Amino acid sequence: MKVRVSNIGGITRELTLSVEKGLTLYKAPNAYGKTSLTKALVSLLTSSITAADLLNVFSDEGYVEVELDNKLYYRRFHRIKNKIEEEKNLIMDDDRALLLSYFSPENQLLARIITGDENVEWFISKTSKVQELKAKKEELERKLTELKTRQEELTKKYQEIKDISRELERINEEIDKLERERKNLQKNAAQTIILTRQNRLTELKSRVETRQKELRDNQARLEKLDKEIEELKQKADQTLKEKIRSELTELDKKLQELSSKKNSIDIEIGVLNRVLDEIKESEKEHASVCHVCGSKVDPSIWKTRMDIISKELENANRSKNELLTELNSTIARKNELEAKIKEIEKAEKMLAEKQIQRENLAIKIETIKHQIAEYERQIKELEEKINEINEIYSMGEGESEIDKKLEELKKKRGDLEYQLQTLGVSSKILEEITTVQNQIEEITKQIDDLQREYIRRLTVIRERFTEMATSLLKELEFDFTAEIDNNYRLIVKRMGAQLEIRKLSSSERTTLALILVLVALKEYFKTPYFIVDESFMTFDQKRFEKLVKYLNGVVDYIIITKSDEMVQLTNEIIPATMAHQVVS
Repeated sequence: MKVRVSNIGGITRELTLSVEKGLTLYKAPNAYGKTSLTKALVSLLTSSITAADLLNVFSDEGYVEVELDNKLYYRRFHRIKNKIEEEKNLIMDDDRALLLSYFSPENQLLARIITGDENVEWFISKTSKVQELKAKKEELERKLTELKTRQEELTKKYQEIKDISRELERINEEIDKLERERKNLQKNAAQTIILTRQNRLTELKSRVETRQKELRDNQARLEKLDKEIEELKQKADQTLKEKIRSELTELDKKLQELSSKKNSIDIEIGVLNRVLDEIKESEKEHASVCHVCGSKVDPSIWKTRMDIISKELENANRSKNELLTELNSTIARKNELEAKIKEIEKAEKMLAEKQIQRENLAIKIETIKHQIAEYERQIKELEEKINEINEIYSMGEGESEIDKKLEELKKKRGDLEYQLQTLGVSSKILEEITTVQNQIEEITKQIDDLQREYIRRLTVIRERFTEMATSLLKELEFDFTAEIDNNYRLIVKRMGAQLEIRKLSSSERTTLALILVLVALKEYFKTPYFIVDESFMTFDQKRFEKLVKYLNGVVDYIIITKSDEMVQLTNEIIPATMAHQVVS
């Protein structure tokens, strides 16, 4: 990574640095521009550091440039009539960089923890961007409400169109029948018309009976399905499933521990076999000097040593066999639990299929009920018409009554056709209903995804913090533990007793802040470089090196500024041995 800075803060001439991946120490005297350099680098990650914050007050132009992975990023400033114009190409523009890319006394998290503030909810909220998720979810919920309202309006309109269409169809049928009756009134006797309608009446009643039998059969099937669904719900027990998964997790941990122990015993057996071979060779040669340590040895003692090593080897092999037995037992238990999980998942799949069958059957039952209701309505209308015909012919005013009825029906038909024209085409409304329904399903899925991600972001940092704090505090040989409680407050315990953060040493509080930053970097934020101002650090060299080693696994470039009489840029490779290699 190549860095060029000019007229930024206290840097009044061009500063050029070539930074290698890993740890880089930038040493310089006080007031030499270390803070200006770090602010310039951080400004390429967030525009919340303004041009006025960066450009030297006595300069008319300045710049910061970083060449990273063969790409050039920059902020270039020109002062024109007391106004600063800027050209920029940022690596990113995220105000979280101030918290998660620059660790110094100015870091808000560090400043709060140093003063003893235990509340880290604000930090988790800011770094995880849960408020953005929440706002997006609320916006989607608002849109979902609008779509559902629109869906209700369309459904109501569609139902209205269907009702009017059915009524029009009924009126047209009645008009056709009345007109036919009017034409044939002179040719047909009242009894013939009545007989025809009675035949139709008998046919409709037969259909009602058929549909009622079909309804009873389907209702019986529905009851059977409900029983099957209840049985499957018991088999697809989620609590048991979670319990088994929890036990599987514990078994996996146990298997890892047993495998680790087996590897240790295998190494021990290998060492013992190698030592035994050495002793056997020495005993065979009657050697008086140990090949390993070079000390003089009584040749008669080789036999005794060989017996001791053989005994240790026998014990190690016995331990290995016992461990293998336990390992096989654990694997068998894991296989048994995985089989149970598969049974539960099979029940879940069958449950979903049965529920779909039930929904389809319920729809079918409703359809049959609707058909029965329609047939019963037709039966009622037909009986009324038979009665009307009887009355018409008994009064001797058949033709005039039919004409009057036709006039009323045609007027009503005209009114309904006008309403239908005003409401629109049913197929287009149905298409729009389908489109709205698809949008509702998609937004509902997005809301569910956002809710899951919202919960994950709020909980993952607590879990990861506890894991990392346990590991890193132990490695740094601190005698306290730390975790984040359900109220997002830092809880610190020493020897099992809770204590206030402000009672910790400066290095201990700084470590807690750094662990929080590390967790956020791993879970929420990818930064190309991490800058540390060592001037406030109170760690001894051993702890400092361990912290830097941990950082080296999180970001590619770690830059640490340090006060020194001489200006020096040092790149340090951080392998397991912590050996240093210096390059200019």
